Amino acid sequence: MRTRKVFPGLLALGVIFSGPSWAFDPTAEIATPADAFRFGYTALQGGEVTTAIDAIQYAADQGYVRARWMLGHIYAEGQGVPEDDRAAFDIFATIVDQYARENPRGPDAAFIADAFVALGDYYRGGAVAPTDYERARQLYLHAATYFASPAAQYELALMFYDGEIGAADQVQAVRWARLAAENGSPQAQALLGHMLFEGQGVPRQPVLGLAYLTIALLRGAAESDAADLRRMHEQAFSLATAAERRTAQALAEDWLRMNGDPTMVATQPVVPVVDAATVPAAAAPPPIAAQPR
Repeated sequence: MRTRKVFPGLLALGVIFSGPSWAFDPTAEIATPADAFRFGYTALQGGEVTTAIDAIQYAADQGYVRARWMLGHIYAEGQGVPEDDRAAFDIFATIVDQYARENPRGPDAAFIADAFVALGDYYRGGAVAPTDYERARQLYLHAATYFASPAAQYELALMFYDGEIGAADQVQAVRWARLAAENGSPQAQALLGHMLFEGQGVPRQPVLGLAYLTIALLRGAAESDAADLRRMHEQAFSLATAAERRTAQALAEDWLRMNGDPTMVATQPVVPVVDAATVPAAAAPPPIAAQPR
C-alpha cells in the first residue's frame, strides 16, 4: 500500500525521550503505559527492535492510543519486523472504533486522525480489505472535519480531483485542497497551485498558482511526489510571464519568512487563498462516525 513514513513526525509532536537500559520489565521501573511507550520508542530508535515492540505492545494492551498508533505503523512500514498490513489494518481499525469522538484538540488527536487516514488508505488501496472508495471517503471526511487533519483534507481533494467518488469534481477538489494548504500540507499547496494556475475549479489565477507551487517545491515533498511536483512547477514557470514569475516568487518568499522554518506547519499563510467569491459556498459535511468493518 501507499504508506506515509511517520516516525520523524513524532519529534515534532513532542515525543522525545532519554536513553533506556535495554531490558523491558513492566514490573520494575516501567510503571505506566506512557512510560512503557517512551521506553519502547527509544529502544526502537536504538535498534533494539524486540525490546521496543515488547514495551510498545505492553502499552498498547493497556489502551495507550499512541502505542497502538505506533504499532500500526511498525507493521505497515516493516520497521524492524516483517511488513504485515493485516495487523496494521486491525490496529488502525481499533483506534477508529474506540476514539472517533475523542477531544479533537486533545494531546492524542493527531495520532487518532492519522489512524483514520491510514485506514482510509487501506480501503482505497485494496491491499487488505476490498477496495471501497466510499468507506475511504467517510474515514477521510471524519478526520478532515472533526480533527481538521490536513492529510485527510488533501486525500479528499485527490479523490474529488481523480473522480474516485463519482464524477470528477474540481470545485470540491479545490475546496479541500485549499483547506489542506491553509493547514500547511505541501502536497495540497502543490495541488492547489496547479489548479489555480490551470483554472481548474476556479477562475485561472496564474500568480497565486505559481506561488503555491513554489512554496510546495521549496518546502519539499515526499519522495513519491517530488517528480510530479517539479514537473508541475517547471510547466507553470515556463508558461508564466516574467512579471508573474517575479510576483509569485515574492509571494512565496513572504510566506516562507512569515512561517519560519519551511518544514513547519503553517497556520497563517501570507499568500492569499482563493477569493471566496470565486468558489461556490458549500457547508462542511457533518462528521461521520467510525464504521470500520
